[in-house]
Amino acid sequence: MNEVQPIGSEFGLTPEIKANQKIYFEYFDKDYSQTLAIHFGEFLMAYYFRARVIGLDELPERSNPDRPLIYISNHSGMAFPWDGMMMTARFLREAGYDWKKAIRPLAAPMLSSSKLMNPFLVQDLWKKVGAVDATFLNFETMLFYNHSNLMLYPEGIAGIGKGYNHKYELQRFSSSFVYNSIKYRTDVLSILTVNGENINPHSYSIKWIDKLVNKFGIPFLPLGLLTPFLLLQPWLFYFAFPAKLTFVMGKRYKPYEMTDKSIE
Repeated sequence: MNEVQPIGSEFGLTPEIKANQKIYFEYFDKDYSQTLAIHFGEFLMAYYFRARVIGLDELPERSNPDRPLIYISNHSGMAFPWDGMMMTARFLREAGYDWKKAIRPLAAPMLSSSKLMNPFLVQDLWKKVGAVDATFLNFETMLFYNHSNLMLYPEGIAGIGKGYNHKYELQRFSSSFVYNSIKYRTDVLSILTVNGENINPHSYSIKWIDKLVNKFGIPFLPLGLLTPFLLLQPWLFYFAFPAKLTFVMGKRYKPYEMTDKSIE
């Protein structure tokens, strides 16, 4: 396994974090991820989702060279997280396939814990392309990995399961990105995801049905146009309509300058 030494100050590098640094390379395969982005992601971005980024003249520079930037975004509706996959692929391309400027996502653990939630049942696909389970320990550990920036969807599973009737309604979200930004003095960059609700339009959720499918490792069951056909063709669970995905660069935040209180 590759060894990565923490860069810069070792402030915050606890024995627990040091032992957890195996997540950097435990599954991640740069060559596999780049090949997938070029031969699969490029096509989807250009001809299917027609993904575009507004307000990105050049990739932002780090405020703290010793720490990754923290990107955050919303999910705009109920769908398999194609929006996150396209954003990650787009930023990798914008970076010229230089991982130092690209992003590695922190993804909801349920996506990787169930084989059914790995796209088209490809074993450990999320982690092979650089995703890390979004636990607090993993998040803090990744702030000592200075070879990529980080991408986080604070809404988590609730974001992709909110239902078409709640599109653009921000769900209750984790504030860990604020805490870690203050602790490690790195900036938070917001990105607004638009049109993701049309990946699987007019799909809704019912809580008791979602709780039922949770037992099978599925976070939610979208009830909409395609639901009756899932029994005939289960692959439709991953299907996406050709929504024109738009990512708008939002504000850059410095939470560590917004308070004079100690992190404790």
